[in-house]
Amino acid sequence: MERDTSIFFKSPLEVISKPDVEKLHGLTMDILSQKGILFQFDGACEALSAYGARVSGNIAYIDESIIQKALETAPKNFTFRGRGGIAPLPVGDTQKRPVICPGNGTVFIIEKNGHKRNAVMADFDNITKLCESSPVMDMVGAVPVEPADVDEKTRYLKLAQHLMRHSNKPLIGVATDLEESRRLFDMLELVYGKGYLRDNQVIAYSPNPVSPLCYDPLTCQALMAYAGNNQVSMVLSAPMAGLTGPLNMHGMAAVINAEVLAGLCLSQAVNPGAPFIYSCGGLTSDMRWANSIGAGPEGSLINMAVMQLARYYNLPSRAMAGISEAKRADYQAGMETAQNYLTLSMCGVQMVNETVGVMDSLMSTSYEKWILDEELLSRTDCLASGLGDFDPDSVFDAVTAVPHSGNYLMEKSTFEACRHIWKPEVSFWQPYQDWEKEQPDIIDTACKKWQERVAKCSEPLLDPGLDAELSKFIDTCN
Repeated sequence: MERDTSIFFKSPLEVISKPDVEKLHGLTMDILSQKGILFQFDGACEALSAYGARVSGNIAYIDESIIQKALETAPKNFTFRGRGGIAPLPVGDTQKRPVICPGNGTVFIIEKNGHKRNAVMADFDNITKLCESSPVMDMVGAVPVEPADVDEKTRYLKLAQHLMRHSNKPLIGVATDLEESRRLFDMLELVYGKGYLRDNQVIAYSPNPVSPLCYDPLTCQALMAYAGNNQVSMVLSAPMAGLTGPLNMHGMAAVINAEVLAGLCLSQAVNPGAPFIYSCGGLTSDMRWANSIGAGPEGSLINMAVMQLARYYNLPSRAMAGISEAKRADYQAGMETAQNYLTLSMCGVQMVNETVGVMDSLMSTSYEKWILDEELLSRTDCLASGLGDFDPDSVFDAVTAVPHSGNYLMEKSTFEACRHIWKPEVSFWQPYQDWEKEQPDIIDTACKKWQERVAKCSEPLLDPGLDAELSKFIDTCN
């Protein structure tokens, strides 16, 4: 079933009042101008100083005029480009539905029987193939699972090659320094054409500040490299409440806002007009074990509040949406994922990541949960699309065509609409007597579906000659 092209809840849900949004903005400006942000890379400090920020040592103090200057040049809309006939993917206030991105950075695979193992390159390829064949997934990468069997220094290039080998969708990149980024963009130009990246967005990267209020050298360099090459920076602030952020939801929102806006200023200092996405991942903490929690309702509230701030600044927005603390694909996994994605969808988020298959505190991926989460996203899309167009005349005709105490079974309106009613891919909707014959388990059904999908994606999507050229390029970078 194709996804609706007009889905967004009509009135985004707000969890903080407009006066409190203004207060959070003012608090953020105080933090940026008085506390400042630590940038552990001299090049970032130099760029921000030239942009007008006051820099002392490696701390940049950014006042509101600098923020406003950055907001004026950051584009409100841009378009991701894929290959092989993939439709352009608009982002910003012109897009019609949320952009869906996969999970990132999980280390383990949790198998159907609950066994937990290290992910390998075959899993990386399998999930990329699932992304390519998915009716809900829009992008591929960055590292949907960390392959334990790939450790050479050109790993970042090899992963990008495998993404393009098995998918034509727009890319999400991995953390790289300035030199590695240069090589990555050189490799991408072998695929897309010399000079193509100057005017087209084909890859995004998610720089992560080191909360609280710090950008480490690698994060600075990657952000600057992507901005300098006119590719998309999705600065993702994800402090852990009580550990790397305040144990207070307003305080968490203020720290996230300060970190993201500081990244915005750096991107615009490097290249005014560089595409930028305001991203967040509010994590709470369970102090009984001193670990971060991504599945609590407070975390959802923080993300919803920060998405309100993104709308306040008129910046494209993104948040982590499918996080679960569950250790297997069970009711808890579904409940927590549904909470996170539905609440973000209701508050008008424009892009989501960590959406499918993610569990175990962002440490593990389940193939079965991957398939089940696809259906969850599809359900939510249907809810967000609302009731559709309203034509009172046609409704009146349909109602009056049926006699009192009659039925609509054979009516024209029923025949026209029945094929467009949402239907599940995994859930079992037949009557009990049909279920009783075989008693299908939803996890078994999901397992069968992901295996069938991967098997159908056996052919590489890169031209063999080009693939060989990429391999040769990677060898020269070793």
